[in-house]
Amino acid sequence: MASSLHPGDAHAMVLPALKGLAVFTPLFVAGGMASTTLQFIPSLILSTNQPSDSTRSKPENSGRLTPQQTPATETQGFNLTVPVPGQTPAATPSSAGYKLAAQQFVYMSRTAFTTQVPAEILAILSSTYLAYHHRQHILLTRSAHTWQKWAAVAALLTAVFPLTGALMAPIDHKIARVAGVEEKLEPYEDAPPDREMERGNTEEFLRSWNALNAVRTGMVVVGGGVGLWNLLD
Repeated sequence: MASSLHPGDAHAMVLPALKGLAVFTPLFVAGGMASTTLQFIPSLILSTNQPSDSTRSKPENSGRLTPQQTPATETQGFNLTVPVPGQTPAATPSSAGYKLAAQQFVYMSRTAFTTQVPAEILAILSSTYLAYHHRQHILLTRSAHTWQKWAAVAALLTAVFPLTGALMAPIDHKIARVAGVEEKLEPYEDAPPDREMERGNTEEFLRSWNALNAVRTGMVVVGGGVGLWNLLD
């Protein structure tokens, strides 16, 4: 004999799942962002100091009066070999540390976009619905501020998008141009020389992006923390 599930029972089963999405998804995303800020970007900044084509190794004592020239293929340090979508490894100069760092950044940024954004949107939708639900049933909750906390979670997670689009995306494009993934902008007539390709600027771009990513990480952590507070309250 088949038993029918009451709509109220189904709704009661969905709410815990939505709460889990609204709380633990932001904390998971924040963990990835924090790893990028604390580990990945600092390693890229260090790699911008890798030797360029002009680096020469110490000549061996061969008895000659003039030092031997080091072949252009010899470099010191390590090689970054993470591929960039749409670009073959042969097109990547292995000796330009700052350019390889930029290519690594582009690869990371595009991967993070496809993995983190859907999770953030799912958490926003879940927390928005929870705020609406608890606002409609405010008398059934133990705290009158429950819906406001869920609304705060949704607001904090939503605020990540304008921060990313307005402040971080332009830096993304600058680094992508350094990497050769995007075409350089055509300068205006009598414009000053473009210094975007210099190693110092690449390092500055990475540092600026990392500082903004730290702010973004903090917003996501606070959002997940408020949701966790709501669960424990």
